[in-house]
Amino acid sequence: MSEKGDQRILNLRNAIDTVDNRIIEMLQERASLAREIGQVKKEIGMAILDPAREGKIRKKLAAGAKGPMDTDALVRIYEVIMAESRRLQED
Repeated sequence: MSEKGDQRILNLRNAIDTVDNRIIEMLQERASLAREIGQVKKEIGMAILDPAREGKIRKKLAAGAKGPMDTDALVRIYEVIMAESRRLQED
C-alpha cells in the first residue's frame, strides 16, 4: 500500500475515532436521562416498559434511515440501547 493510501486510511480512522467518542458521550447522556426517567416512573407508579414510546422510536428510525445504514440495522442497534435503558430504569 502506498504512503498516500496509508495516510488516507489513517485520516478516515481518526475521523471514525472522533465520531466514536461523540457516540460514547451521547450514549452516556442518554443513559443518564433514562435513569432519571426510571426514577420518575417509580414515583408515579408507571411501568418501565413503554411499548408506545418504543414504537415511536422505531418509526423515527424508519423515517431517518437515509444513509448507508438501513432501517433494520438501526433498529437492531436501538433494540440494544432500549434494552439497556430499561435495565437502567429498573436499578
